[in-house]
Amino acid sequence: MDDFSRSWTALRTAVADLSDEDFAQPSGCTGWLVRDLVCHLIIDAQDILITLVTPAEAEPTRDAMTYWEVADTAPTGDDPLDALIVRLA
Repeated sequence: MDDFSRSWTALRTAVADLSDEDFAQPSGCTGWLVRDLVCHLIIDAQDILITLVTPAEAEPTRDAMTYWEVADTAPTGDDPLDALIVRLA
């Protein structure tokens, strides 16, 4: 839990003073703006917290190889939700 707390604090510190213009810049991850990456990291942090407080008795249904279901094609931008798909990927 200490690692999570340190990581969460580091993320919050890194983005605390960013301007709207900063969030609209490329992130260094091909095709992702800073806001896309930050949204993705926040959603993943929420998923981690949910997972930690939701124990299950059943065997896992996914493993490291089957966790992601990658689409064959990238979003085209025609659907208004395409940007959200990238942010929540």
